[in-house]
Amino acid sequence: MIRIMLLAVAVWVTWTGHLRASDAVLPFDDSVRRVSAAAQEREVASVRDRASLEIAWWHFREGRPQKALAFFEELRRRGETLSLRQEAQWGAALCLDRLQRRNEAAALVEDLHRQGYRTRETEKWLAQYQRAGGFIQRKLLEGRIRREIAKVRDAEEVGTVSRFVEKNAKALRRCIAPEAFFEAAQALRQKGEAVQALRIQEKLLDCTAHRYALRLGVYSELLELVPVENMLARLRSEKERTDIPTSYLDGLATLEREVLRRKLFTMAEGAEDVEAVAREILQQSPDDPDALLKLGWQAYHAGRFSEAEALFSQLHRRHPERQDALLGVAHVCIAQQKFGEAHQVLESLTPPYTKERQSALFRLHMEEGVQRQKAMDLQGAENAYRRAAELQGEDAAPWRALGWVLLEQGRATEAAKAFTKALNVAMEPSDAQGLLLSLERSGRFGEAYDMAEGLSQKEDSSLRQVAVEHFQRAGKELRAVLASGQGPKDASGWSTLGVSFMSRSGDDGTSRLKTIRMPWRWALPTEAASLWTFQVEGIYMETERLPEKPSVGSSGLFDDMAFQASRWVTSQWVVSPSVAYTREGAWDVRMEVGLTPLEGPVDPEPVLAMELSQPRWRLEAHRKSVEDSLLSWIGQRDPYSKETWGRVLRTGGSVTYNHSWPRDIWSRVRLGADHYGGKGMWENFAVSGDAAMGQSFSWTAGTISLGGFVAAARYERNSDFYTLGHGGYFSPSVFVMAGPTLRFQTHEGKPWWLDIQASAGYLDYQTEKSPVYPRKDRPERYAGERFSGLGYSGSFKAVRLIAPQWAVGVHLDVDKSSDYTRWSAGAALTWFYDAHTSLGRTTPRYDAFFHPVDR
Repeated sequence: MIRIMLLAVAVWVTWTGHLRASDAVLPFDDSVRRVSAAAQEREVASVRDRASLEIAWWHFREGRPQKALAFFEELRRRGETLSLRQEAQWGAALCLDRLQRRNEAAALVEDLHRQGYRTRETEKWLAQYQRAGGFIQRKLLEGRIRREIAKVRDAEEVGTVSRFVEKNAKALRRCIAPEAFFEAAQALRQKGEAVQALRIQEKLLDCTAHRYALRLGVYSELLELVPVENMLARLRSEKERTDIPTSYLDGLATLEREVLRRKLFTMAEGAEDVEAVAREILQQSPDDPDALLKLGWQAYHAGRFSEAEALFSQLHRRHPERQDALLGVAHVCIAQQKFGEAHQVLESLTPPYTKERQSALFRLHMEEGVQRQKAMDLQGAENAYRRAAELQGEDAAPWRALGWVLLEQGRATEAAKAFTKALNVAMEPSDAQGLLLSLERSGRFGEAYDMAEGLSQKEDSSLRQVAVEHFQRAGKELRAVLASGQGPKDASGWSTLGVSFMSRSGDDGTSRLKTIRMPWRWALPTEAASLWTFQVEGIYMETERLPEKPSVGSSGLFDDMAFQASRWVTSQWVVSPSVAYTREGAWDVRMEVGLTPLEGPVDPEPVLAMELSQPRWRLEAHRKSVEDSLLSWIGQRDPYSKETWGRVLRTGGSVTYNHSWPRDIWSRVRLGADHYGGKGMWENFAVSGDAAMGQSFSWTAGTISLGGFVAAARYERNSDFYTLGHGGYFSPSVFVMAGPTLRFQTHEGKPWWLDIQASAGYLDYQTEKSPVYPRKDRPERYAGERFSGLGYSGSFKAVRLIAPQWAVGVHLDVDKSSDYTRWSAGAALTWFYDAHTSLGRTTPRYDAFFHPVDR
C-alpha cells in the first residue's frame, strides 16, 4: 500500500511538472520549447530516482536487505547524480554486510573512500571491518596454537614444549590463546622445567584479569612453583580486588586453605607457628582433618595430652575413616602410661594394618618396657621388649633394650645374644658396649678381648672409646692408651725414687725389725702394649741387740761353744736388683726375675715371679724372700759356732677367682700353697686362702667399696724361732681372721690420687709346739701359743702431680694380723718422661708405690 502511495506521489510530481513547464514555454519559439522539454524530463527522472532511493532504504530498514539491494544496484546504474549514486552504493554496501558478504561490502566502501565520499558512518563501518579482520586472524592464530599444543604437550622431550613456547612467544606477549600456554607451562613443570614454567604462569596472570576460571588454574599451578609464604601473600592480595565474582572468591579461599595445609605440612613438629596456621585453617573449615590432626600433634608435643586427646577424638568422630585419629589417641595413652587403653585402641583398628599402626604398637611395647624396667619389674620389661622385637626384629632398639634388662638380671649369656642381634643391624657404640659387658660378666674374656681389639682399629672414635673402656675395666691400661691415642700423655715412661721406714714389733729383740727401703724404678712402656720395669732397691735393716747368752743359734746344743755376740747380725745394708716384663693381651703376662739381697750371712738366691691373669682368673707362681726377720730375709750367723743358716725362700703359687654381678657387686676367692726352705732350714709347707665379697659405689669424687672378708691359713710346722733350723717367720698351725673391709679410691685420670683402705675383725691363731732344734733329735720343745682378739690393717696413699713431669706421693700403713704389729711410712718422687696433665692410669696401675707389697 505504501509503495502504491509512493508511486502515486511520484506520478503527481511528474504531472505537475509538465503542466508548469507547458504553461511557461507557450510564448516562445520551437527551440525554446525543446530545451524546456529536456529539462522537464531530467527533473522527472531525478524525482523518480529519489523515490526509488527512499523505497530502497525502506526495504533495508524493514529487514529485507535482498530487495533493498536490488533498488540500490538499479540506482547505482541509472542514477542521474553522483551523490545519489554514491548514496546508493553505500546502501548496497550495507545490504551486502547484512547478507554476510562483507568483503564485497568492504570493496564498495573502500571505493567510496577513493571517490571522496567519507561520512562518519562509512568511517566507523570500515574501522569495524578492519577490526573484524584482525579478530579473524586472531581466531585463526588461536586455533593454530591450540592445535600445536595438543600435539606437543605430551611429548617426552622437554625441548619440544620449549620450542613451542619460543616459536609463539609473540602470541604469549599479546595474550593470544592463554589456555594453550597454560597447558605448555603445566607440561614444562611436570618435566622439571620449573623456572620456564613459572615465567609463563607469571605472564598469564597479566592475560587473565577477568578470565576467572583460567586465573584460578594459574594460581593452582603456582602452588607447585613458588614458596608457600609467597603464594599466601599473592592469594591474599588477589582477594582484595573489587568487583570479582563470588565463585572466584570461593576458589581463592579454597586455594588459600590448600596453601595453609602445605605450609602446615612443611613446618616442623613443635614449631611456634604450627598452632596458629592450623587454627586459621579450622576457622575457614572447622572439620578440616589435616588441621585437626596437626593441631592434635602440636598439643601432644607440648605435653597438653587432654587437649590432644580431645582433638584426635573430634577428628575420629568427624572422619571415622581416618585411622590416624585413633593412632593419635593411642600415642596420647602411651605418653600417659595408659598402656592397656593404648593397646585396646590399637586393637580396634581394622585390617589391613598400616605401618603407622605397627609403629605405634612397637612404641607401646618399648615404652611399657622402659617403665617396667624403671619400676624394677625386670621380667615384665623383658616380656615387653620381646614383643617389640617380634614386631620389628630388624630394628636394633628392642634387642638393645632386651640386652640391658637381661644383663641387669644377671643373665649375661642371653644378654650377649641380644646385643649380637642388635649389632647385626648396625654397629652402634651402645650395643658394642653392652656386648662387651655381657661377655665380661659371663666370663668370656677372650671373646671380649678379641672384639675390643677389633673395635680399637675402627675409624669411628666412639667405637674406639668403647674398646678403651673395656680395656680399662679389664685393667689393660697399656691397651687402653694405644686404643685412645693418648700414649704421650699417659704411657710415656716414668722413674720413681722412694724412701720408707718400717717398724715391726715382736716378743723379743730377735723378732723385732726396722727397715729403711729406698727403691728406684724405671718403667719403659713399648708400642706392643708391654712394659719393662727395672729396679734397684737399697735396704737398711736392723734388729735389737741380743741379751747375754740368748737362746739363738746352737745355744745349749754344745757345752764347749762360747757365745760371740759379734757374729750375730743386728743391722745390714743390702741391695736387691730385679727386672720385670709385663705384656697385656687376652691373658696378661708378667714375669719378674731378681736376686735376694746381695749382702748377708747367707749367699743370695735368685727369685722370680710369674703371673697369668685376666679379669676373672689370676694364676701366679713365685719364689720369694720371706721378710719377717733378718734371719728369714738374709740369714744369720750362729753366735756359738761358725754355722750360718736362714734366708728363707717361699716357693709356691696361687689361684684367684673374681666374679662380679649387676650393681657393682663383687667377690673374690683365692687359694694358695707354699713351700718354705733355706740354708740349714727345717722345711715347711703351708696352705692359705681368703674370700671377700662386697659392693662398690661410685660417686663424683671416687669409688667406695664396702664388704666383708675371711682369711685362713695352715702351716705344717711352727718355725717362728731363731735357733738352728728354724726360719724366724710367723707360721701358725691355725689362722683365721674375718671382718668388714672398706676402701675409698679416687677415679683415675686426675692430677691427684688417693687410696684409703681399712679392715678389722676377729683374729684367731694358734701355734703348735715345736722342737728347739728341728734338725737334731733332741727332746727340747718350744711351747705353742693361742691368740684371739682384734685384728686390723689400714693403708693411706696419696699422690699429687706438682709439675707437668713431676709427682710426689706419701703413704702410711699399719697391720696387726699376726703375732706382731707392723707399721710403715714413706714418700716417693716420680718423674715422667713427657709432660702430663694428670697422673693418668698407667702409672697407678703398674708402679709398685701404688700397690701393697706382698711380703
